[in-house]
Amino acid sequence: MNKDMTDEIKNLAISGDADLIGIADLRLLKGIFTHPSDLLKKYQYGISIAVSLDQFGRYNNETENRAFSLLDKIAFSLKNHIEGRGYRAKIIPPDERVKEEGPLYWRGAISHKAVAKTAGLGWIGKSMLLVTPKFGPRVCLVTVLTDMALTPDTPSKNMCGDCEECVKACPVNALIETKFEDHPQKLEEAFDIEKCGPWIDKTWDNGKICYGCMLACPLGKTKRRKLKS
Repeated sequence: MNKDMTDEIKNLAISGDADLIGIADLRLLKGIFTHPSDLLKKYQYGISIAVSLDQFGRYNNETENRAFSLLDKIAFSLKNHIEGRGYRAKIIPPDERVKEEGPLYWRGAISHKAVAKTAGLGWIGKSMLLVTPKFGPRVCLVTVLTDMALTPDTPSKNMCGDCEECVKACPVNALIETKFEDHPQKLEEAFDIEKCGPWIDKTWDNGKICYGCMLACPLGKTKRRKLKS
C-alpha cells in the first residue's frame, strides 16, 4: 500500500512538470531548525520536489519567479490529492522566510535543501546549495509535509570531491574552502552570509540575481528541457 501511494504521489508530480521528486523520512532530520519548533510533530514524511532552472532560459528574477509559480502549482496538486485521501499535508513554500528582517531573514520554516538531500535528490555542495546529479545546483525546491504512509528514498551522499569551481566563482568570496561529508558543523565554516546576503539583495534589486556559484558547477550542464504546452 505504501508503494502504491508513493507511486501515485511521484507520478502526479512528474505529470505536473516536476523534474525531480523524492520522499524524506523526517525522523532522520531530528534536531533540525523548524519554525515553529513543533512543525514536524504531525508529519513523518517530507515530499521534496525540484524543477530545473535550465528550462526557463535566462537566469534572472523572472526565472526564479516562474520556477516558484510552477512549484506552487505542483505542491497544491499534491496537497489536494493527499487530503482527498484523508491524510494531512502542509506546503512549505519555495521562497517563504520566517522573518522579513533580522537573523531569521534567511531561514525558512524548514530547510528545503535538508529535506531534498534526505529524500535522495542530491547533496549539500560547497556552494551550500543542493547539488543534483542531473541538473547540478540549478534547481528550485518546494516541500510538502505529510502523515500519508509513504516509502522514503535513500539520502544522497556528497559527490563534490575535490571540485571547487563554485568557491572560485563567487564574486564576493563568500564561499570558504572547506571539506565535509554531509554538511559543515557550522554554516560559517563554509559560508559567509554577511558577504553573500547583501550581494544577493543588491543583484535582485537590479533585476538580475547572482548565479555565479550555480553556473560554475560542471554537473548537469545538458540540453534544456522545455515545459509542456
